[in-house]
Amino acid sequence: MSSKIAAGPKIGDKMSDGTIYAGISPETNKPMYATSADAPLTMTFNKAKEYAAKLDAHGHQDWRIPTKAELNALFNNRAAIGGFNAIGPGTAGWYWSASPGNNWEAQRFTDGFQDDPSMEDGRSSLRCVR
Repeated sequence: MSSKIAAGPKIGDKMSDGTIYAGISPETNKPMYATSADAPLTMTFNKAKEYAAKLDAHGHQDWRIPTKAELNALFNNRAAIGGFNAIGPGTAGWYWSASPGNNWEAQRFTDGFQDDPSMEDGRSSLRCVR
């Protein structure tokens, strides 16, 4: 008699609600899900916060900007998750993060470099998580 243990989702799996399983959050140690696509335009950090707070996607309203560690996990699994713009012109290949104590920072998805844009009007892409 063999017993099979049900395996959980794999990073990059599309869930029944349309979200993408992005692994275990390094911040919360709970499953992390991402939207299936980036926000439609690059935007300032403040606009990104507003966008995430108002986002109603895949039947959920608890979307947010990923923390720096969560964004790095998205970067490390970008091939499996898919849809990231790593080669966009200007700031399109950069993604916003938000962390307590470190209000905002962006990460370049061509090589993983993280930097504080230090610009009030700096724009980056956004992939929301929950």
